Amino acid sequence: MCTNENNRNHSLRSINNTHSSFVRFVNTTSRNVGVYWIDYQGQAVQYKVLSYNDHLDVNTFETHPWIFVDEETRDRFRVNAKDVFYPEPWFAKYRGMRREELPSRIERTFVRITLPMYSLRDLALRAIKKLLRLDHHAFLLEIPRSLQFELASMNPRKHDPADL
Repeated sequence: MCTNENNRNHSLRSINNTHSSFVRFVNTTSRNVGVYWIDYQGQAVQYKVLSYNDHLDVNTFETHPWIFVDEETRDRFRVNAKDVFYPEPWFAKYRGMRREELPSRIERTFVRITLPMYSLRDLALRAIKKLLRLDHHAFLLEIPRSLQFELASMNPRKHDPADL
């Protein structure tokens, strides 16, 4: 098992800075996506907010996890069908190549940020939440109480300014 795989079993945090990785994060969603590096203490450090088709070039390391978050709803996005992205070392894609096949310079790895796969239930709740003017209006709907609470607490929050 590679170092990357072993580190995934521990708490989410950066481990060391031994093997460099050069990546380009590309937002393929229509949402504004916050790009976060998880530091050595396990804290999320925001690097940038990417709009649609925007990108961020990062020099990082193999054991440094990255996450991607919707700026409005705080939902997590996916990269390579996973919630957490661990870069591969820069030399991984060149293993097994003959010298004459190697590029003249190291190329960045393209990392496409994509939407998570939502269930029909989640999509329906999101659609209803968009129609609510204020969070507490969820309790006026003729739906099960558990769904009312879920809708009222979903992001983005819609508070009555008079309550603040």
